[in-house]
Amino acid sequence: MNKVLIVDDEESILKGIKLNLGRTFDLTLANSPEEALDIISKDNTFEVIVSDMRMPGMDGAKMLRRIKDSHPEIMTILLTGHADFEFGGSQALQSGFLFKILIKPCPPQQLSAAIKLAIEAKDENNEENEKAPDTIL
Repeated sequence: MNKVLIVDDEESILKGIKLNLGRTFDLTLANSPEEALDIISKDNTFEVIVSDMRMPGMDGAKMLRRIKDSHPEIMTILLTGHADFEFGGSQALQSGFLFKILIKPCPPQQLSAAIKLAIEAKDENNEENEKAPDTIL
């Protein structure tokens, strides 16, 4: 089962995601960016990290950038209630540090589909990196 880390400071959202997606993915839940960074420092085998944008202390975009800088293989998805991307969301997508940005409230089937797409993209990227070069010099 694919390992996914969910980060949100609202306990009810974490419980809802676990209830809806817990049978599809191997979920680990974190209540804060600091807790998520601590989890990643001990176990970096997650395929996808999904984070809320607005949290006390550090926002989700900053946390995901820090994780992506040290673990570029992990796919990142940001959940935001703010469609205006004032944090530079379109740049984050173009730069590749975010795989997707989803607008809250995000239906469970949409979140599940986005996680599956991220895993597929990661798997395709891994396959491309493992292929032998077309020409040998």
